Amino acid sequence: MSNLAPQRGVGAAIRSAARQVWLPVGILVVVTAVDLVTGSSTAYYPFLLLAPTLAAATAPPLAILVIGGVSLPLRYWLASRDGYLGAEYTDLFRVSTWMYVMATGLAMYLSAARIRRERALVAVSEVAVAAQRAILLPPSDKLGGLRLAVRYFAVAEEAELGGDLYIALDTPFGVRLIIGDVLGKGLGAVRTAAITIGAFREAAYDEPELSTVARRVDTSVTRNAPADRFVTALLVEVRPEHVAFTHRGHEEPVAIRADGAVHVLEPPEPGLPLGLGELDPEPPRPWVVPFGEGDLLLLLTDGFADARDAGGRHYPLVDRIRALFGEGRPTVPDPVVAVERLGDDLVRHVGLLRLADDALVLALARAPDPPKSPPAS
Repeated sequence: MSNLAPQRGVGAAIRSAARQVWLPVGILVVVTAVDLVTGSSTAYYPFLLLAPTLAAATAPPLAILVIGGVSLPLRYWLASRDGYLGAEYTDLFRVSTWMYVMATGLAMYLSAARIRRERALVAVSEVAVAAQRAILLPPSDKLGGLRLAVRYFAVAEEAELGGDLYIALDTPFGVRLIIGDVLGKGLGAVRTAAITIGAFREAAYDEPELSTVARRVDTSVTRNAPADRFVTALLVEVRPEHVAFTHRGHEEPVAIRADGAVHVLEPPEPGLPLGLGELDPEPPRPWVVPFGEGDLLLLLTDGFADARDAGGRHYPLVDRIRALFGEGRPTVPDPVVAVERLGDDLVRHVGLLRLADDALVLALARAPDPPKSPPAS
């Protein structure tokens, strides 16, 4: 096994080099072949200039220098065969040769600038991804009598990471969660997500009322997040046989009952997103719905509803949940199975296209009570 890794490394390097130079090398071969086939009646050797210039888009400067060095004598040879090195063409050929050399040098400069930009972009992307991963820590499989699972689809175009967020905490007031989506993308969205999660972590352990937790998080986002950022969020508190929600402009949760019935839990008092609470003098009160053993709760971000297939059709979230988990199913699936099944279905819907926005699904269910041991004789 120790010899396989170097061999794979050499093979990968060869494939990478081939991807970088296949276009300019192909131009050299095609132009030379066409010039030889057509004879001296037509001169195609000036098109050799395309090889080093187009190489700036893919090849490193050293490769461009080699391509230019190879194509110069090839250019001279083709011009000689076509009869363009006579006295009447000497000055013209000399000028075109200098132009060829300068174009090769310019291509090397552009290639070096492109490589510097790519490296800087990779560095920024790695920092952004590390920051986002530090925020979106995976929850424990079991937390305060609940089973949890999450699946996250990040759409990172260059460094434009999204701002989906979530956290689950076992507090003195029960298990509390927040799921949200920051307006916008990039490092500003990641920073706002970190502010939101930090504020929720502090308030969730201190405040007995879920509405007060929401108000404290809203205040923190208003004070500390960039002025153009706000967060749609749903705050959740799991109580014995019930679950309470505080809505702040987020996607409605979906409950799958033990009998397979699917319910979209619409808030009776929709609230404004976090960071805009000052526009609403009376923030919404929590609402409570039953949540017993065998029920499954799905919390989602709008990346699911916004996903489109090749025909431009939105992902039919509720219909797909009913088809995957609803009536006619013998049992409601485990949260891990549920998020995997729903995520795979989303990927099939999108196909070869990219998601328009980050997508996040968090599933939770009550953990069954451990079986009681029979009393001792």
